[in-house]
Amino acid sequence: MGLTRPRLVPGTMFDRFSFGEVRMIDLSRVRGALWLASAALTLAACDGTAPKASQPVSLSVTTKGTGSGLSAAIQIGSGANSLTINQAQVVLARIELSTAGSCATTGEEDDCAELQLGPTLVDLPVDATTQVMLEDVAIPAGTYSGVQAKLDAVQPDDDEPGASAFLAAHPDFQGISVKVTGVFTDASSTTHDFTFTSEIDAEMAMRFEPPVTLASDTKNFTIAVDIASWFKDASGAVIDPTDPANAEAIERNILRSARVFEDDDHDGVDDQGEGNHE
Repeated sequence: MGLTRPRLVPGTMFDRFSFGEVRMIDLSRVRGALWLASAALTLAACDGTAPKASQPVSLSVTTKGTGSGLSAAIQIGSGANSLTINQAQVVLARIELSTAGSCATTGEEDDCAELQLGPTLVDLPVDATTQVMLEDVAIPAGTYSGVQAKLDAVQPDDDEPGASAFLAAHPDFQGISVKVTGVFTDASSTTHDFTFTSEIDAEMAMRFEPPVTLASDTKNFTIAVDIASWFKDASGAVIDPTDPANAEAIERNILRSARVFEDDDHDGVDDQGEGNHE
């Protein structure tokens, strides 16, 4: 049986080669191809996004500047049509440091730095102190424009991370994102104990003024919440929290009641105003 000569594609380096023949291959062409491949790999490595350096920061919350000074409760007014707030709690989820744009709300990729993904119960300090809410969270270096968070009324059928664990730990917060307890004194000076709750699910966006670039001395951001403003109308008069008709107005006030700032000394005061930073 004879051997069949292979069919070769004209124009290739092996065109006209036959069995039993030895020919010289043009190595300059091979070297060129290898050099270009090496260069392409080098450029690809240079173009790759290197991991950004991270540093630990904490997130705190305060109610300083709301109500009536350092006391165990927030007092709004006195006598008739006044309000005493003894406890205020909110459920927050998807707490993120935002960049120039807003953060994604449904889990897709964005440039925001995640502080807390699952729902967490936050006790707002009604005594005007500053309390650490999240501690030593590693944040990528960069410039951030604010903090974004979701008021979250967690339900058993929610598919968000941590929902079932949250409800196991806080079953009384099922379907509740805001809870406030206190005493309302009406126009006839009669007092009424109250518990105000809200099922609001909404994004809260708080901006740094100006934007903050993480530096080696950046240690803490503080969210200041003006709880007293939740229960005031445009004229400053107290809103009756026992009247269901006022719930929508209170919820609108809640969404615009918070601001955020750099507060490395944890005193509840914006470091920019204190002159600690350039």
